[in-house]
Amino acid sequence: MRLSLTPAEQQLQEEVRTFLDSQPHLGRRLPHALEDRIEALREWQRRCHESGFVGRAWPQEFGGAGRPPVEQIIVDQELAAAGAPEFVNVVGLDVLGPSLLRFGRDDQRRRYIPTILSAEEIWCQGFSEPEAGSDLAALRTRAVPREDGFVISGQKTWVSWGQFARWCGVLARTADPSPYRPRHRDISMLIVDMRSPGIEVRPMTQITGHAEFCELFLDDVVVPRENLLGEPGEGWKIAMYTLGHERGTAALPRQVKLRTWLDRLIRAACARELDGGALIDDPRAQTALAQALVAVEVLRHHAYRSVGEFLGGGAVGPESSTVKLLMAEAEQRLAGTALELLGASLQEATPEDAGENEFWEETYLYSRAASVYGGTRQIQRNIIADRVLRLPEG
Repeated sequence: MRLSLTPAEQQLQEEVRTFLDSQPHLGRRLPHALEDRIEALREWQRRCHESGFVGRAWPQEFGGAGRPPVEQIIVDQELAAAGAPEFVNVVGLDVLGPSLLRFGRDDQRRRYIPTILSAEEIWCQGFSEPEAGSDLAALRTRAVPREDGFVISGQKTWVSWGQFARWCGVLARTADPSPYRPRHRDISMLIVDMRSPGIEVRPMTQITGHAEFCELFLDDVVVPRENLLGEPGEGWKIAMYTLGHERGTAALPRQVKLRTWLDRLIRAACARELDGGALIDDPRAQTALAQALVAVEVLRHHAYRSVGEFLGGGAVGPESSTVKLLMAEAEQRLAGTALELLGASLQEATPEDAGENEFWEETYLYSRAASVYGGTRQIQRNIIADRVLRLPEG
């Protein structure tokens, strides 16, 4: 992979930095109320989209810029380095949008892609179910075919931003399961309007205090046939393509963000006192910070390899599970190190430290899910053993 930037790419890098410098609100804490936070994030994505920094590699005819994929990677790294918030439509951009571009019809792309990019319409995904989270092939939600479409009944869980979404990519069985066929057969992907009759969304409050996830109940929800993504029975193939993007291509900007968090933790360790001296001078603190740095750097090199293969024309394959494991490990180690080093000072905050302490508390609590979302640590190891290392069963 080429690691140096061309003159044109350096110019793009400067354009992004100039744009970021013109955003005076950047770096401020997001509103605590979830509804206000979502609106602030929606406005942020809209501004970035108008400046040409969202969907830069997506086709022009569907609202993108039609530029080389490396340019979006450069943009994402600059946004991460500046501490910019994530885009509110992350599921649409990183998960279902790529699947729409790969498997959707032109009329579907024209309808959905522009509003994904602008955050006018937020997307969520209906994959996991009770008793079918990591074992996705065990899902039981049914989509009964009829002449004009499908009727879906079932339950989904861990639906991020479901209460704010207009559309949901739902995996459902469109044929009865058979003991003579693999369980991942007969699953289809349907684009479900979250305003449809028969849909109930129940937000779930996490340990962070936010209700980011939801339970989704579908009771005889009618979905038009034109909302089928791909062909009937292609749901598993689409889901694997979707999860590969979620696990692989997001690692490089995520690594940059983790490095900015590490630098932030180092600054906090320099400012905090321990036994009359600076916390950063304690050998145990230095060791813990060094271990966190190693985890972030290992992630960086694996992310470069994964992105290099992608830019070289390769697909995001099972190797992305390695990156997913390393990403979770780096995030949890960094957040755990922050909690260990700052320790009691998080509970004894001065007014000057209150915002910083709140950041690290929420970061630690949210990081506990890093080894679960997008496929659990155990599932990733199984994929690596089976599809990368080709280890024998048993």
